[in-house]
Amino acid sequence: MNARNTIVLAMDQDDLSEALGCSSEAVQSMQNDGVLESQGQLWEIGPARDYLRDAAWADSLWH
Repeated sequence: MNARNTIVLAMDQDDLSEALGCSSEAVQSMQNDGVLESQGQLWEIGPARDYLRDAAWADSLWH
């Protein structure tokens, strides 16, 4: 399984926030945008990690 297919068990927003290293607001935003999708309490976080990496890269370009 590659990093893109990383699945974590998360009981709540705090668990997802910790797994992704971002705020709970960012987690909520990614859920609303369809970047993070659950399968019960299992979450596929590979796409969310890509999203956060790309956002950080783009943000550093615009400062």
